[in-house]
Amino acid sequence: MAVAALSVTVAGCTSPATDVPIAEEPIVVSHVHAVDLDQRTGAVYVATHDGVLHVAADGSVERLGEWGGDVMGMARLGDTIYFSGHPALDENLPANIGVYELDLVGEGFAPISLVGDVDFHSMTIKESPGGSTLAGIDSATGQVMVSRDGAGSWMTGASIGARSLSWDTAAEALYATTEQGLLVSRDDGMTFTPLDEAPLLVLIASSPEGASTDAFLVGVDVDGYIHTSADGVTWTSIGLRRPSRMPSLSEVMARSFRLGSAVSVDPMMAGQLGT
Repeated sequence: MAVAALSVTVAGCTSPATDVPIAEEPIVVSHVHAVDLDQRTGAVYVATHDGVLHVAADGSVERLGEWGGDVMGMARLGDTIYFSGHPALDENLPANIGVYELDLVGEGFAPISLVGDVDFHSMTIKESPGGSTLAGIDSATGQVMVSRDGAGSWMTGASIGARSLSWDTAAEALYATTEQGLLVSRDDGMTFTPLDEAPLLVLIASSPEGASTDAFLVGVDVDGYIHTSADGVTWTSIGLRRPSRMPSLSEVMARSFRLGSAVSVDPMMAGQLGT
């Protein structure tokens, strides 16, 4: 994902004497690690180096709660976000925060598990008969870890050095993108099998349960093409190749999330790339 500094200006208040809007201090974000679209409301949740941002359907932006740590991995189910990463500079916490829960209704943060042990760089979640089922990639070991009780307890699986994870809609098959190709696990990450006919994907995601689409998986390959699959085995390219000029982060955000001029790129940081 492109890494750039951006500033998000929140809605200003008005001066009692002049009724002229007074611009508030912008929310400054150095880079973005993950983005989640809530199809129920049209809102977008953005995992950043400085906390979680909420982008409403009307384009207004706010930081969720007062926590401003580095959110490396994030996954949402309903009104709950699970995330992992590193603490804010002013917090006396271990370097790896484990897994935290963010209640979107009350905007409260709480640690759940693996505090001090894990920093997940990719996370995925689905609802299953036993409850919320999560998976994450341990950034230190490359191991896949799975929880079937809402992040309460975890099973440690294979070390595959994955870039991105996604459950199928029933949380029975776990897909992982790697440098060697797309892999799938049907035993909660303990073993993985290569899907030799799949394109070389970097990112992968699955449709929410009940979505009106035949293609339940979508992925982006190393050249920027988007591919879809109904079974994880056979894939169809639907194009949308990356343009010759890499768009700025503000252009991408504005085009995708209708932020308009609410997002601007710091010219001193624009154009940097990273993961």
